[in-house]
Amino acid sequence: MKTNSPHTAKHSFLVMTFGAKGIGDHVSCTSFIKNLARNRPDAAIDVGAFSPIGAEIFKHDPHIRDIHLLDMDYLKIGGAYGCLDKARFISRFRSMHYDTIYVLGTKFRHAVFAFLTGARKRVGYANHFRGFLLTKTGSEPVQKNIAERFLDLLVLDGMQVHDPWIEMYVSEAERIAVEKQYADQGIGPGDQILALAPFAADMRRTWGPGRFWQVAHHFAQKGKKVILLGSRQDWAALQKEPPPGHPNIIDLVGSLRVLETAVAIQKSALFLGNDSGLGHIAGAVGARTLIIGYHVTREWYPLAPLVRTIIRDTCPACHVGDCYDRSGGKPECFSKVTVEEVITEVEGMLSASIHPREIRH
Repeated sequence: MKTNSPHTAKHSFLVMTFGAKGIGDHVSCTSFIKNLARNRPDAAIDVGAFSPIGAEIFKHDPHIRDIHLLDMDYLKIGGAYGCLDKARFISRFRSMHYDTIYVLGTKFRHAVFAFLTGARKRVGYANHFRGFLLTKTGSEPVQKNIAERFLDLLVLDGMQVHDPWIEMYVSEAERIAVEKQYADQGIGPGDQILALAPFAADMRRTWGPGRFWQVAHHFAQKGKKVILLGSRQDWAALQKEPPPGHPNIIDLVGSLRVLETAVAIQKSALFLGNDSGLGHIAGAVGARTLIIGYHVTREWYPLAPLVRTIIRDTCPACHVGDCYDRSGGKPECFSKVTVEEVITEVEGMLSASIHPREIRH
């Protein structure tokens, strides 16, 4: 898909990303790739993504030579692919002669794939009794942030962590596209922009669009430009609970590609959202970011210096189905976060001169 590093590199590595298909699942792997490159500047690094949008995340990353789209259905018994297709899939990766494969995900099939490629070194966690398929392994530190768990695999392989923060790269073409979109929407260079993303893959695990709209209206009334971000898949939620009509609230949901969305967030004074893929993008592009999360967010927040979270400890674990039904669609962890509290936090972040060491998670 891309070539940034010379194919004549003495060593080559394949980084298998987390294994899920979402944006955040891929963005959380970027600090691992960056630190691997700093430890081994002589090596060519390829990345295995698990969805087209995941591959898009890495498109401009200068540390990466090639991006491969991995389909683990090739390793299923039976399934849509025949034996010849499966053999060709594995043969393709065996022909690349990787020195090391880093298996960031914890599924058994990921370790099987690494083993079948013939890579002489295979590094990953020993979950699901798969340790015999790996050459360097250990127990996953589940109490840590997901990005830190990945970085611990580098330490396991004898390397150093120079900078733990996630990161993303965009191109001039994406910047130009967003500038054109802003000009069309009447957003000028002197406007202070707030980016709001009230959506998530599971809308039950969100603060709720209605509360976000109250925050949006508050800042729109104060003269801020409030842009609403999301994918085309979020249109249904938007139509179900539309935002307030205000000239300073600008609906860009479904209007931007993922890297253009990254530019829009980077240009904003602050990003406000749920524990979602766009929250990870916000952290990765260095935006001031406020995430309204829940129990799992303590391990999944974007690992970046300008990220803050609001989390209410109401449950020892998240059983969203039971909780959502029992509460009439108003989970306690989100209901206890007030609009006034979020507005106060946003105003404080906008007015403060924030230093990374002052940020609290």
